[in-house]
Amino acid sequence: MRGIRIYLLTALLLVTAALPLFALPKAAYLGASAVVPGTGELALGKTAKGSVLLGVDILALSSYWATGRQKNNLINSYQRYGQVYAGIPEDMPESYYQHIQEYASSEEFNQFQELMARNYYLIYSYDPANYDLYLAENTYPQDEAWRWQSEQHQQHYRKLRRQTQTVKMYQNLSLGVMLLNRAISIIDVALISRDRKNGSTLYFTPLESAGLMLNYQWEF
Repeated sequence: MRGIRIYLLTALLLVTAALPLFALPKAAYLGASAVVPGTGELALGKTAKGSVLLGVDILALSSYWATGRQKNNLINSYQRYGQVYAGIPEDMPESYYQHIQEYASSEEFNQFQELMARNYYLIYSYDPANYDLYLAENTYPQDEAWRWQSEQHQQHYRKLRRQTQTVKMYQNLSLGVMLLNRAISIIDVALISRDRKNGSTLYFTPLESAGLMLNYQWEF
């Protein structure tokens, strides 16, 4: 809620600052809309449009913050769960958490890596030096070892990971709405504040086939 209050205060300040700037280039309104969608419209007197765009952005921003907190809680949950039921260490890279989702133990993972390396480096190309180097870089030492207590524990861990990915998707969707809302507001302000002397013209031109073509000309 504190973040929303700061956001609304920013919007109010932008509108208040833009109100006396009618003689300035439209860049002032475009900039306001880029920061907080709808503020450019509000400053130009388009209250309905501005309110809708501002409301959409508040909803999207609230969703982004909420899903962000939920995502962090889920990440902490599956990391702690892995520590308790698989014996994993703390603060590992993302690839590690993906591997413990797919393999019941680090021994199983290492065996798979050894099999792949043996087939390529010892049977296909016979390169013992790179075989040892590959294993050193792509297997887990004892201090990074894990072993799930049961298949059920690993399945629950996978469920937590899937929930995290779903929440990440919703957070990215919220971010996409915020970016799209800004683009819409910028374009709308550009249309509203365009030079009235140039304006736009709607007219017909005759065609060779005895028809008419509807034309729209917009100069800016």
